[in-house]
Amino acid sequence: MKRLFTLLLAALLLLSAVGCISLSCTMPVRYTNAEKYTAGNFTYDEAKVKKVEVEWLGGSITLKNGKGMLSVSEADSESLAEEDRMHWWIDGTTLKIKYCKSGKKLSLSKMEKKDLTLELPAFVDLDLEVASGKIVSESMLDLGRFHLEKASGGTDIRFLSAKEVEIETASGGVDLGKVSVSGEFEVDTASGGLTVDEIAADKIDVDSASGGVAFGRVTADRLDIDSASGSVSLGMLKASTVRIKSTSGGVKIVLADRTAGAKIRFDAVSGSFNTALPAESSGSVYTIGNGLMDVEISVVSGSVNVE
Repeated sequence: MKRLFTLLLAALLLLSAVGCISLSCTMPVRYTNAEKYTAGNFTYDEAKVKKVEVEWLGGSITLKNGKGMLSVSEADSESLAEEDRMHWWIDGTTLKIKYCKSGKKLSLSKMEKKDLTLELPAFVDLDLEVASGKIVSESMLDLGRFHLEKASGGTDIRFLSAKEVEIETASGGVDLGKVSVSGEFEVDTASGGLTVDEIAADKIDVDSASGGVAFGRVTADRLDIDSASGSVSLGMLKASTVRIKSTSGGVKIVLADRTAGAKIRFDAVSGSFNTALPAESSGSVYTIGNGLMDVEISVVSGSVNVE
């Protein structure tokens, strides 16, 4: 995580090590151009805003389809003091949203959870940086570029269409429903699995340090997966190029088109290649059907199953 969130997490770790959290230590929130920000909820004509940037320290964020309008609200805002409310500023065509007033001192041991709701117009770019909290959406989201950087908490988005998607999480699973990306879909998780029901993208790049990776249906030009610990499951796979590296955990692939098939190069320190499909083998190269999909799989420990 970067900027405010890197500092916050570093402070938590450092102060915990020296016992400062038990003494209710605080840290002020600081950001530039603080005098230009306004406190509280608002609704705005979406025509001017092309990008939304959110820095949120604690609490859930719910994303909704704004149907042509841009609306931002936090739960129980009226009961909060002005310095505790969400603050916002429209800088040119970018809407910037902060967790609270600049200068507000926050307790590192008892971070207040505030729930935020964003109703977004179509094709807006969305940049979320979240220290702790869940990201949820059951709406049909149609975004430009979607970037999510999160330290802790799950992510559950049911319908997502975007030009590009980049998700980075330190702790917490990522659960996505139907995803359509015209460009690159990139996910980097340190701890927590990735589950996607269905995805179509030009390029898919997944890096998982700990946690399984599972796609129900995959369509892509290129697919790259690097999993250090956790299984990899690819259902109804259709791609031109596939590269999979797994240190610890099995790999399962279900081919969407068995006639087109795949040419699979398999390398393992400890593991086996298994398939019930008709296949020609030459050393560690297996050809299924016409062998049109180019697949390379490298595992340190774990079996590979192709169906």
